[in-house]
Amino acid sequence: PLSLIHLLLFLFLFLPIWLCDGEADCPDASDESFFQCPQRQAKVTCPPNHIQCVGTRRCVPFSGLCDGVDDCEDGYDEGVHCRELVQSCVERQCEFGCVMLRTGTACYCGDGLLLEENGRTCRDRDECGVYGTCSQTCTNTLGSYRCGCTDGFSLQANRRSCKARTDPGDRPPVLLMANPNSVLVTHLNGSSVPNTKALDTHGTETLDFLHRDETVCWISATKPAGQLWCAKMVKLKGISEKRQIRISQNLQNVEHMAIDWLTGNFYFVDRVSDRVFVCSEKADACVTIVELDLRNPRGIALDPLMGALFFTDYGDVAKLERCALDGSERRRLVQAGTEQPTALTLDLVQKLVYWADAYLDFVAVVDYEGRNRHTVARGDSVSQRRSRLFFLCFPCSCRALPAPPRSS
Repeated sequence: PLSLIHLLLFLFLFLPIWLCDGEADCPDASDESFFQCPQRQAKVTCPPNHIQCVGTRRCVPFSGLCDGVDDCEDGYDEGVHCRELVQSCVERQCEFGCVMLRTGTACYCGDGLLLEENGRTCRDRDECGVYGTCSQTCTNTLGSYRCGCTDGFSLQANRRSCKARTDPGDRPPVLLMANPNSVLVTHLNGSSVPNTKALDTHGTETLDFLHRDETVCWISATKPAGQLWCAKMVKLKGISEKRQIRISQNLQNVEHMAIDWLTGNFYFVDRVSDRVFVCSEKADACVTIVELDLRNPRGIALDPLMGALFFTDYGDVAKLERCALDGSERRRLVQAGTEQPTALTLDLVQKLVYWADAYLDFVAVVDYEGRNRHTVARGDSVSQRRSRLFFLCFPCSCRALPAPPRSS
């Protein structure tokens, strides 16, 4: 009887907090539905220098207020205040413009500008500091910005997105995907590449690609120690010259690996011994570089040009960390708002770190210093599309294989 009372008390006190908490507890996710959580109905966010008509989804620009035309159905944007507040606007001496609202007057600035603390003058707004403004490079200008692309990419019609150029004779970008039994080569849209066959791997745990040598490497879950294999992938004619790289370390519990494409060194994350270790290109020397304060290390990613290594861990504290390639200069980038950070990938152009949380069902991003955090996707949008995100193909591993550098 006592246990039953405790159970009923638990259900009464704690179940309500699971409702509309952003996490689906019911098999059909009904506890997070719009019917149960009406407050989650999509809210209208008007652009800067706009107001929202009361009770509607319509936004009216400041320039449309008090212009003698009813833009809102109830005339909220017009009224006697338009005459009464004229003198107040004159007295404000606004640098750009003055808006007359039913609640009073205020200065505002043009597109790409922000109002200074004095409430009167304007300053430039750095659009490049906003996540997603440009897909690659961004140059801030007075009142605006300009997007650009790195070598080998061209700016698209929307003036924000970049796409890899594939001139005649160039090899197209492809995607390497590993399932438990093989490595597949596909185009970025998922279609198969002609004249290429899947490579039998006998239990793939993780893989990476060394562009310098046109080599794909993977770890097979072969008992009792696991094995590291590499094979050539020359000019998209298939995968050949399969060979084993013999390493003295046990790879049985390694689920993630990254290759330094400058030195050829292999970096591994061991989830059982709770450490990150690196082996030389010839696998004749290995050393542990991170092991303190690790309880369940998972994802790993490298930026060799910056000499930076990133990894995730969730044990006593779930965290995303950064260190040098030798394990020194270690510091935490994220240690709050995440529970099970697993998969990890980098935007080498914009210097961004993306990670996926397998428990909270979100994909988030921060810069290399751990600032400017932004949630890319969460909830159903993550769980239903997990297979489409190359760093979320758990237990499979995927890597994008870029087109080769252009010759000068």
